[in-house]
Amino acid sequence: MPSGHHLVYFPPQVTLSELLPDGTDILHTPGEPFNRRLWAGGKITFPQPGGHADNLLLNGQRAACVENIGNVAVQGSEGDEKILVTIDRRFTSVHELEDEAQIRARVASDSSEVLVEKRTLFFMRDLDPEQQLERDRKKSRFVKAPTDPDVSYKMTPSKALLFRFSALTFNAHLIHLDPLYTRNTEGHQNVLVHGPLTVVLMLSFLSNHLSRLGLCVKDFEYRNLAPLHVDEELRICAKAKQQGSGQWAVWIEGPQGGLAARGTAWAAFV
Repeated sequence: MPSGHHLVYFPPQVTLSELLPDGTDILHTPGEPFNRRLWAGGKITFPQPGGHADNLLLNGQRAACVENIGNVAVQGSEGDEKILVTIDRRFTSVHELEDEAQIRARVASDSSEVLVEKRTLFFMRDLDPEQQLERDRKKSRFVKAPTDPDVSYKMTPSKALLFRFSALTFNAHLIHLDPLYTRNTEGHQNVLVHGPLTVVLMLSFLSNHLSRLGLCVKDFEYRNLAPLHVDEELRICAKAKQQGSGQWAVWIEGPQGGLAARGTAWAAFV
């Protein structure tokens, strides 16, 4: 399985009645009044020898995901709080005749065969009309990348791409599908590129480059910094950090060149 493609497997299995008005599921939400959800960042550790989830094969073999809430924290002042929910997920293929208890025990004790993912979600209060107007007046904070990339690739995410990724990940969140909802309720100019899709784009681009060097991604840590919108060009960039460290900086720039997402990857020989 290519790096990052595990994100389309094991989405929350909820009925339509268990979806919130914005299309998100009820499984991780802290409840009223924190109804707005954003994918903030995370970290992925791939099974050794690294990079391609070697034990997760696309051959019809059974696989399992064990998920736990790792942490819940509150940030910000009263009235402007954000709830940070950290979700721990561990993926592995299922050995023959293993039952659920055996799978859970192995996943908890043995990391060599397990893809380990930590993801952090932000939950925020609904915007009132005045806050929506204020967001319309403000531009996103512009942060320029601190360096030029070694390699880069430009692309424009289309409505079809966002719809397909929503379908693959069983994600009905309206900020990726409905421009009127996104503008009128969330205060964004257009529908947003999914947080996990930016992860797939960064990992796919970097993995393709590293494969030519005989390397693969071992660990990847990332943050989403600013919105990316449909039909706006973005640039995926990568640059080797200190020579011999095995570290790579990866980032995505928006249409004006500002940082929208950034990460650090640790590479290993295949």
